[in-house]
Amino acid sequence: MSNVVSIILLVIGAGLFVGYINPTYRGATGSSVMAEKSVQELRLERVRYATALTKTREIEVARTGLLEKYNSIAEEDREKLQKLLPDHVDSVRLILDVNNIAAQYGMTLKNITLTDAGGEDSEDGELGPQEVRSEPVEFKFSVSGTYDNLRSFLTDLEQSLRLIDIRNLTFTSPGTAIYDYTVTIATYRLQ
Repeated sequence: MSNVVSIILLVIGAGLFVGYINPTYRGATGSSVMAEKSVQELRLERVRYATALTKTREIEVARTGLLEKYNSIAEEDREKLQKLLPDHVDSVRLILDVNNIAAQYGMTLKNITLTDAGGEDSEDGELGPQEVRSEPVEFKFSVSGTYDNLRSFLTDLEQSLRLIDIRNLTFTSPGTAIYDYTVTIATYRLQ
C-alpha cells in the first residue's frame, strides 16, 4: 500500500510540475499584468530595466559634462553664439540689424519680405540620409545707393556675427550714380 501512495504522490508531483510549475517558470504568457507573467519573463524584464537604468546613468553623466562645458563659456561668448546661429529668427531684430548696417552708408531698407525657406528640396543632388540641423530663412529687401556704398554694406553684412549668405543681387540704374538694388539673403536657425 505504501508503494501505491508513493506512486500516486510521484504522479501528482509530475503532473503538478508539467501542468503548473514548468509553465509558470518558463512559459510565455504574453500578459501585461506583472502578477500573471512567468519567472522567465520577469527575469528578462528585469534585465531590460537594468539596461535602461544603466543607459540613463550614462546619459546623465554626458548631460552633466555638457552642462559643465556650457557653463564654462563666458556669457558674452554665449550671446555671440546665440546671435551666430539662433534657435529662432527674431524677424524684427534681423530687420533692425540689417537696417542699422545700411544706415551707416545712407541707405534704407524698402520692400522687405521674410520667408521661411526650410521646406525647399535639396538641389545639389545629394543622395542618402542628411543630418540637417539648421534651416534657412530668406530675407529680401531693396536699397538705393552708390556702388561703393553697396560694397561697404555687403562687407559689413559679411563681417557681422549673424551667419548670412547672399542668395541673389539684382540692380537697376535710373540713369544716375545711385542704383536701386534688390538683395536676397539667407540667415539660419537651429531646428
